[in-house]
Amino acid sequence: MPQTYPDISDLLKAKAKRRRELAALSWEEKVKIIERMQRLLPKGMWREKPTQRTRKKL
Repeated sequence: MPQTYPDISDLLKAKAKRRRELAALSWEEKVKIIERMQRLLPKGMWREKPTQRTRKKL
């Protein structure tokens, strides 16, 4: 029996649309997004790659 996969074309279209929207932002707007991400992430997680130990905490 051939394997079937779910249709993810809508997901891929939405992802491409978001990429275009982000690419169209000004430099200042992109910096604001990064600053917001830094505030929302737990302290120290911004620059660290998750390890097995830190993944267990999440």
